[in-house]
Amino acid sequence: MYANCMQITPYQIQVKMNPISTIIHDTRRAKAGEKYPVKLRITFNRQQKYYTIGLDLTKEEFELMQGPLGAEKSLPAKDRKAINEMRLKRDSVASKAIKIISKLEDFSFRLFERQLYQNENSVKDVYEFYDRTIDRLKAHSKVGTASNYECSKNSIKKYYPHLKFQDVDVEFLKSYERKLLSDGRSISTVGIYLRPLRAIFNEAIADGTLSIDRYPFGKRRYQIPSSKNIKKALTLEEIGKIFRLNTFESVWQEKARDFFMLSYLCNGMNMKDIALLKFKDIDGEYIRFTRAKTKSTSRSGNVQISVFVNPQIQLIMDKWGNKHEDPDQYIFPIFQLGWFATEERKAIQQFIKMINKYLNQVGIKAGLDKHITTYFARHSFATVLKRSGSSIDLISESLGHTSHATTTSYLDSFDDSSKKDIHLRLLAFRIDS
Repeated sequence: MYANCMQITPYQIQVKMNPISTIIHDTRRAKAGEKYPVKLRITFNRQQKYYTIGLDLTKEEFELMQGPLGAEKSLPAKDRKAINEMRLKRDSVASKAIKIISKLEDFSFRLFERQLYQNENSVKDVYEFYDRTIDRLKAHSKVGTASNYECSKNSIKKYYPHLKFQDVDVEFLKSYERKLLSDGRSISTVGIYLRPLRAIFNEAIADGTLSIDRYPFGKRRYQIPSSKNIKKALTLEEIGKIFRLNTFESVWQEKARDFFMLSYLCNGMNMKDIALLKFKDIDGEYIRFTRAKTKSTSRSGNVQISVFVNPQIQLIMDKWGNKHEDPDQYIFPIFQLGWFATEERKAIQQFIKMINKYLNQVGIKAGLDKHITTYFARHSFATVLKRSGSSIDLISESLGHTSHATTTSYLDSFDDSSKKDIHLRLLAFRIDS
């Protein structure tokens, strides 16, 4: 199509047979002074794309730049210098293109363009990458995750103000860990701050910004520490004590008890998902919902959770829910329609804070020696199912997990009486006379 309007030059290099990088003079439309833009052309799978390289030359200048070295000797010194600068610019762009293409295992124009136009210094700056990730998370209303990245960035930046990807190696990570621990931070906090950094590295490698060779995490490198998972499950007897309470010192104590039971009875539904429930999520005898936590992260489709609405669940909805059952209205008056993600985050944090405060009082009134929070409901639901003999598949589906490993982390250990029962079963072959 452009055969008559573009001059194809010998400055052509083929990388791995495909794609092909070529410097061309786009003579379709002249600029001021009869100059035309010099462009980088990439050909891949019969598709061609053109990229400006910041040079506008006349046909004569382009021929001199592309010609053999020394062809400009007859020109004044000023013009010779200009021609050499053009060659340096051309060679710089061409070399960069070849380098990018050679490092991309799976070439795409999108990945190529991102690296071609990125500032070399900003690409290597870890905090610049943090900021881009945080902006993207906020744009998708993932305010909580964005906040986690902010905390991670601020902590690491306080330790090392100017951080490039090449600065982050195994020794750097171990040193940062030692610093946090010496400052009295827990091993759990170390993991909370370093997991976003690991995700930043994974993203930089995935989009071709960084070579896999620079990855400092994983086996035989640096492994992010994880604290021992403290089980937060109640026994059926303990849950029964909470359920049977019928005297309260405040409305909030009663509300805390009811929302704990609602979470437990609704497959361990967390408070945010409860707040997001709408009347249209009620489908006959069932509540059907998708966890907000996994709505935009699952690649194989979101897992829909179904909860049978037993009389106790219905009682709690009738007691604390909105009275106007518009399909698009929230069931509970925790959120308001039209709120931004930041407003929802603030509201749910305050709601959980209040529920946990009074739930602890409820636990004391019930005679429990545990500091109970809303999180106990989810773990208790999973553990009660496990101890009743339910399969890991059923528990995983009920919780909305896509991985059995995630479900396992929720399940409490069997108590001593269960272990004793197992021992007795092993000896069942013995017959006492």
